[in-house]
Amino acid sequence: MKISQATGYALHAMIYMVRHITQLPVTTSNIAKAEGIPPGYLAKIFQRLVKARLVRSVRGHKRGYVFARPPEEINLLELFEVIEGGPLFEDCLLRRCECGGTPENCYIYAQWVSATKKISQLLAETSVATTAWNHPQHRFYSLHESLETTKKKARTKMSKP
Repeated sequence: MKISQATGYALHAMIYMVRHITQLPVTTSNIAKAEGIPPGYLAKIFQRLVKARLVRSVRGHKRGYVFARPPEEINLLELFEVIEGGPLFEDCLLRRCECGGTPENCYIYAQWVSATKKISQLLAETSVATTAWNHPQHRFYSLHESLETTKKKARTKMSKP
């Protein structure tokens, strides 16, 4: 299993939204600047999040995105599967052997099913909110601090030969 970069970006965006929940709605351009994510790519990710009803767009003067449901009710498995486009685990990791791929006739497949069930259960039990408040890289940043950190990183990159 390999999680795509898009899924990582989606998770970082959702963490940002949880951390700045009192400042919502927030635009994808603000999130992109704060998190160092390509803005166009993040806009496409948010289209998927809206379609899956994890977030919703707000129009008008205070435009941007807000959570469609409380972030405590959005789990990582749901988020990952929305961005990945389907189940994270659905078949045998060996795929092309002649065993038929059932837990009854293949020890490796039985172990795979057991391991992926445990991972899926852990992801299903972990909310976006729990993840946000336990992710050290994003601990207690305000919008202003997030933008300043991004600016400092950009200046550091520019000043290096």
